[in-house]
Amino acid sequence: MTELDGEALWRKGMKLIASIEEAGFAAYLVGGCVRDRLLGRALRDIDIATSAFPEQVTAIFGKVVPTGLKHGTVTVLEDGCPFEVTTFRRETAYSDGRHPDEVAFVPDLRTDLSRRDFTFNAMAVGSDGCLVDPFEGEADLRRRVVRCVGDARERFGEDALRMLRAIRFAAELRFELDEELRSGLRAQRERLALVAMERIGAELDKMAGGADPGRAFALLADSGLTRHAKETVAAALPGRAELPPDARWSELDDENARWAVLLLAAGMDAAGAGELARSLRFNGKRAARLAAALRVDGDLREAGFWEATDEAGRRRIWIRTALACGTEAAGLWLQAMRAAPSLAARRAAGGCAYWQPERLAAWLREMPAASVSGLAVRGDELVRLTGRKPGPWVAAALASLLERVALGELPNEAGPLLQAASSFTGEREGEAGRI
Repeated sequence: MTELDGEALWRKGMKLIASIEEAGFAAYLVGGCVRDRLLGRALRDIDIATSAFPEQVTAIFGKVVPTGLKHGTVTVLEDGCPFEVTTFRRETAYSDGRHPDEVAFVPDLRTDLSRRDFTFNAMAVGSDGCLVDPFEGEADLRRRVVRCVGDARERFGEDALRMLRAIRFAAELRFELDEELRSGLRAQRERLALVAMERIGAELDKMAGGADPGRAFALLADSGLTRHAKETVAAALPGRAELPPDARWSELDDENARWAVLLLAAGMDAAGAGELARSLRFNGKRAARLAAALRVDGDLREAGFWEATDEAGRRRIWIRTALACGTEAAGLWLQAMRAAPSLAARRAAGGCAYWQPERLAAWLREMPAASVSGLAVRGDELVRLTGRKPGPWVAAALASLLERVALGELPNEAGPLLQAASSFTGEREGEAGRI
């Protein structure tokens, strides 16, 4: 799909609303694109609100996808770029605290804007470039506050996820939460139990991937919101005092590394990390990655990594841990620890004199093989060499060879590896011992 820069995207959106107006309907750019343009932030998408019904919008444009007809939304594709176009609407009561019971189309923009969550998301711009701002969203941008449209309790009562969105916006934009909004949040936070865990997971993931995860999760901890989720997640998230004050979030492009920082700060182990990931409905691969990174942390502690004072001892523990947990997990753990040095300080009794993340990264890079598949010999070759029946001993023997290769004790060459394996007598079936 074609990507346009922010200015080109805005111009394309203005062109679309002009086309709708030429067909006899009202149309405006609305919501986040207006907010971000006023803030000078990069635009990622354009939303349009119009008095035209979906079938009328479809008649105006060539390529239209019926993405949400029930709510009056179609997606117009222009030069490969999607633009969501939604009919002006109002919403009735939210009986389940998540979805409006009914959506009714309305002829005017102000009614449409009044149903939105925050004042800076309830602004619009017409084809003449004039700002429509009935709830003083522009003033709130200048004041740098997150404020609800109308009564905060009512807005959060309609959709409890808005409470998490308020925190995310405050962190991302580095705004403060309006006092009335705070009061509404405290009054309605128990309603978070009505929100699907997928939606909660998506919001927390956006916080972790945002500009300031530390502030986001500090505000989240202060709010007490996650204690009311339908599945237990609060204990796995760091409190304000646990968040590393020195975290350099901008160094972490991988959102999993950011989550690793948060979970390490909270004192999570591998089982806790996996359980949280499942509760937040992260996919299985991602849950496994986070659990493996936390396993690295636990295995290093158990092996005495932080107490080892000689470099050879630290190297042996590090490489053995990387082999056991996987080099990807070791690298993810290392990214997190390097970006938040105070996490290492918490683990090293008597200080971090021996904490050398550059050395650990180099030791990972220098490993001739990181898995048995990278060895220059195969299991069937060991079977032929020893004349023994295949069995668990083969995997154990390969693991022993891998460790010696990774530590630099053996070259990763077939001859030396087979010679080392030939010295193994295998006194007990299923045991490889140390080759």
